[in-house]
Amino acid sequence: MKPIVNPCLRAISFIFLSCLGVVLHAGTSDAAAAAIVGTGQPPGAAFLGPFHLVVLHLPIGLFSFAALLELVAWLRPFEGLRRVLAINLGLGVLIATVTAVLGLYSSAGGDYSQELLLLHRNTGIAMTVVAGLTLVLHSAVLQAGNRWLWWYRGSLGTTLALLMAASHYGGSLTHGQGFLTQNAPQAIRNWITRWDPPQTNGIISRADGDTNAVVVARLFEAKCLSCHGPEKQKGQFRIDQRESLLKGGESGVAAVVPGDPAKSGLFRMILLPTTHDLVMPPAGKPRLADADILAVFRWIQAGAP
Repeated sequence: MKPIVNPCLRAISFIFLSCLGVVLHAGTSDAAAAAIVGTGQPPGAAFLGPFHLVVLHLPIGLFSFAALLELVAWLRPFEGLRRVLAINLGLGVLIATVTAVLGLYSSAGGDYSQELLLLHRNTGIAMTVVAGLTLVLHSAVLQAGNRWLWWYRGSLGTTLALLMAASHYGGSLTHGQGFLTQNAPQAIRNWITRWDPPQTNGIISRADGDTNAVVVARLFEAKCLSCHGPEKQKGQFRIDQRESLLKGGESGVAAVVPGDPAKSGLFRMILLPTTHDLVMPPAGKPRLADADILAVFRWIQAGAP
């Protein structure tokens, strides 16, 4: 039997440990600190951050493909399959590392729920670390045969579980909590939401039974909450908190001036043409119906109760 520790495995281990060091260093760097405590963006964050959205789907595809290849290796193995798996896993670890670092820069905008952001960040880094371990264990399988096979398969399964968790929290950050599970069977939704942080949505509760206010509250919940709610606050504006609703976001313009729709920034943005940069809902999303716009007008005119 060939020794497990050989030059090839040492090289792979060195690459993994280097990647791990980069991710963990980035996780404790000024970039992460700025993201979590909201002290500002680190240099290059505005440019590098958006690339997280470009590459984040690649690890999902690569590790899902690795699981499929492993299933083939289990049921109908053929020569060369393990070497294809090794290349696939190596690419997966490399791109997962890049994705994790870019994610730290992406989070530095300060527009996200810090609790949900930490869950997404920690599961993403944990997935990258376990994926590197999976690569090392697969190399051991190549060198020593089935002795390490079940350790490797367990590590691969853990990688996929962490990948799903990170994807769930990432989807909740960008599209609102429950985005990936809203159409799932109730039993699955109940199980998954156990791991989510509690939502604090005060839109409906503050409507106080007023019919028009309830209509507007449900409208905001359906159209606005995913970008301006508990999980994400684009422009540092939350529509589910009355103080923020009246004050507005980083622009400094009052979003709602009770009794005066014409001076309310939120209402003016609803009326902007679809080609305008500040139109709400933003370009690419359905405009509000005339009846909805009228409901918002009457609600503000009545004092925004």
